[in-house]
Amino acid sequence: MILIIRLLPFLVGLLEAGLFWWQGSLPGTYPLLVVAGVILLPLASGVIAWKQVRLGDLVEKMAPAFLLLAVLGFALLLSEGWWPRLLITALAVVFSFLSLELLFLLARDPGSYPVNGLSHLSLATVPLAVWYGVSTSAGLLVFLHSDGVWHVALCAVLGVVLFRTTGHPGATRQQNNIWLIIGGILGTEIGLLGLLLPVSLPAQGLIAALLFCSVLRVRRYLYEPRPSRKVAWTEGLLALLSLIVTLASAKWL
Repeated sequence: MILIIRLLPFLVGLLEAGLFWWQGSLPGTYPLLVVAGVILLPLASGVIAWKQVRLGDLVEKMAPAFLLLAVLGFALLLSEGWWPRLLITALAVVFSFLSLELLFLLARDPGSYPVNGLSHLSLATVPLAVWYGVSTSAGLLVFLHSDGVWHVALCAVLGVVLFRTTGHPGATRQQNNIWLIIGGILGTEIGLLGLLLPVSLPAQGLIAALLFCSVLRVRRYLYEPRPSRKVAWTEGLLALLSLIVTLASAKWL
């Protein structure tokens, strides 16, 4: 049994590759295959963590990976060409494998688990989940004239989940809950901005990712060891410059 559990990250990665790629090749079956892929990740996580990790901790540590996988499945809805499909499939495979591999080490081989490994991986999901989620939702607004409330709701959900589950290891539960509220408010405001800002779909996603990541980075300065003032100024100026370049170079509709 332990051998099967040990192989689960690899097996799930293979299954995700097949399900996501076939879904792109068989659009008429959407979203059955990607839904199966998304469900597969929490099922495998439950098997690996069974009696080893508390349910609350498991959900908090794995939620960003679950969310990213769901967003990647959502992004397949508007992906065109085999390169975008290949990239989406590759991301689904890599993050499924890495999240389950790190979970196995945490639950079954803690001596080999890298410090805050899942936390670092969760932070890496933020720009990807936001970019794919927001740009795809903006695409539905443009091409299918979907109700704007769904776009705002999606951004708010992204803010709530990502801000709550990527908290600093030294943060208290109360602090994490406060950031959950902040994430929901920020996501709602970004969603409303997306309804008003007439830029291309990739630019919509990039602007949202920059805003989300910038606020999350500011949160890091509340906990020891704090980055130096020089690093703070450098990061702040780079974030501002990136936003200005994005707005200046974006295709305005």
